[in-house]
Amino acid sequence: MTEVTKKRTAVLVKARRHTGSTLTAPPHSSSTGAELERRERQLAALYELWRAAPHIDLERLLKHVTERAVAALDAHTGSVFLRERGTDVLRMVASVGLAADVSQSVTLLMGERIAGRVAETRQPILVNRDPHTHPLLAENEITKRPEVESALCAPLLGITDEALGVLCVSRHAPATQYTDSDLRIFSLFAAQAGAVIAQRQTIDDLTQAAKDQAKLEREMERSKALTAMGQLAATIAHELRNPLGSIKGAAQFLLQGSSDETVRDFLNIVVEEVDGLGTLTTDLLEFARPAAPVCRETDLVELAKAEVSFLREELARLGCSRVQERYSVGKALVEVDVAQLGRALRNILLNAAQAMAAVGNTRVDSQIIVRIVEAAPGWCLQIEDNGPGLPSDVIEQLWEPFFTTKARGTGLGLAQVRKTIEAQGGTIRAENVATGGACFSLVLPPAKTAEDETV
Repeated sequence: MTEVTKKRTAVLVKARRHTGSTLTAPPHSSSTGAELERRERQLAALYELWRAAPHIDLERLLKHVTERAVAALDAHTGSVFLRERGTDVLRMVASVGLAADVSQSVTLLMGERIAGRVAETRQPILVNRDPHTHPLLAENEITKRPEVESALCAPLLGITDEALGVLCVSRHAPATQYTDSDLRIFSLFAAQAGAVIAQRQTIDDLTQAAKDQAKLEREMERSKALTAMGQLAATIAHELRNPLGSIKGAAQFLLQGSSDETVRDFLNIVVEEVDGLGTLTTDLLEFARPAAPVCRETDLVELAKAEVSFLREELARLGCSRVQERYSVGKALVEVDVAQLGRALRNILLNAAQAMAAVGNTRVDSQIIVRIVEAAPGWCLQIEDNGPGLPSDVIEQLWEPFFTTKARGTGLGLAQVRKTIEAQGGTIRAENVATGGACFSLVLPPAKTAEDETV
């Protein structure tokens, strides 16, 4: 082991021993040995910061920075404020020595209080006792905190020298006050921390961009597959429609002239099966060649009420004991195609009732809840049941064409619902609820205002 390695190891051991100790009051000794030990801890903190950065996520990194700063500067408390991207808002994201409810609720504006002033000027600040004695804080309205004997604040600067946030530490009285030498070391630590945080943010951005790109590529492949499937479906549906009509007509003609009960039973089966195939061909054509939505301003509350009223008897016949309507507002104006959205809503309501009936849900409280809540800038329509819920391995497949959990389902209903909602600028998702059952949430765009139309 080289002499340099031995010294580095000794420094790290001392830093770890200090970090694990219980902080009471900062050392008052100004002896050369104590000062040297303190500088070693500060350098060790810088080394550990760089060593840990590539291996931990941003949240843990921020906590790590705060803990190392507190340990290296013999502080009682420490905190990190990060600037929300694209804004002048600073939010406390990590702390040591502060109550959890305090650290989770502190937000500042650039230029506000000591941390905000540091972020705005990008200048480190040393405050002993009275903050108003510092030239950068003299004109700011800052409340003096008698328990704070001394404090250091330094900017966390990114690659382009912009303020990413602020790092702060403080000592509580009675304690030795920080010096200009401490401020220089602390500024160096904050500069290194800012570079490491910027690097971590860049890595996270690139990782998210890669995920978004992969998602976009999957959506493009899905779109291509759906286009090809739609073309095939349209061809099959067109070729089936005429022969099916002929078969049904022939069966009905034979029914009129037959008195044999067995023959009539078989002919009725033929007619029923042809009707089922006819429904499939209609679904195929609608899926392959959906009509372009004609959107207009509509009250979502009135639309939902109308569809629930229309289906109430059918839902009761399927075993749904009641449908509760919970609308948080009197009106919810959206921009949708009324006919298409009505069909989509009916499909989801019937699916909910059929799901409860399929497992023999005979509970007297089997129910469907229809609610409308605000989802700025639009509105969210939710259909929730208290049935068996959705198997976890099924949720992502619900929207795929020809996927169905029903014995005689076509697998096109929910696929068509999704296409309808997305064509109107909305989104739809399905999830299980904690109390049992499933919930479908349709988020729809708001109606255009006069300002929107003039832009």
